[in-house]
Amino acid sequence: MTKGAIGSWSERKPRAPLNDDERILSGVLRHVRESAEADAPLPGEHRLAELLGCTRQQIRHALTQLESQGIVIRRQGASTMVDPLALRLSARFDARVEYGDVLARMGYTPSVEVISASFEPMPEDIAPLLTPDVEPVTARIVLRWFADERPAMIGTYTVPFPAGTERPFIDPTRSVFEIANDLWSEAIAWEVVTAGVTALSEEQAPLLEQPVGGVAKMWQIVGVTLSGKRIYHAHEVHHPDLVTYSFVRTVKEPWNVTWR
Repeated sequence: MTKGAIGSWSERKPRAPLNDDERILSGVLRHVRESAEADAPLPGEHRLAELLGCTRQQIRHALTQLESQGIVIRRQGASTMVDPLALRLSARFDARVEYGDVLARMGYTPSVEVISASFEPMPEDIAPLLTPDVEPVTARIVLRWFADERPAMIGTYTVPFPAGTERPFIDPTRSVFEIANDLWSEAIAWEVVTAGVTALSEEQAPLLEQPVGGVAKMWQIVGVTLSGKRIYHAHEVHHPDLVTYSFVRTVKEPWNVTWR
């Protein structure tokens, strides 16, 4: 592959294979999510072991992990219950995690598809949000993530090149964090995320298997390095139902409140 090209890619890229413990934990998480949605107890250890093709000891180990995170509540002689509030913290709005890991924490099997990848002029609406001293052409990568076999998110990623550098070879199947790091020799330290909703366009709706004009969650993200360089922009459109995102915020202590 020559310099200054976008790499080729396969239609779908599954997540790296799980080891046995990860597979069992993922399977239990799937049942945890389904039980939370149905407001029902989790199946018993014996039934979970049958469903996941493992031993009860392996199930107990997975449940112990989830209990330590507060996701399940176990009491001697009673059904194991799911805490739906704690489950929401598996997808934290205020914590940067690869999207495939977010889906896996919810008990889904994630995979990703590259819809398109190309070199494009810097969009006028994005340029003011990014570091100014860049080449006029950017890398534009559009990905579609799947949760099991259901489309979960469409992400459009714009990554500029430092001014004065040659157009590089880019593998669009790699993480946008890795691509930006390679181009700028700096890792992303934090992100500015603006959340909202959007009406699905004729292009977006079929990709998410939703009606045109339907409402979806939308994030705009700018990645910032420790030195303050803003080196990528993301526009993500999320399926309205598959993942619930949460964040934790602190509350002032009562003795610091001024009463009027």
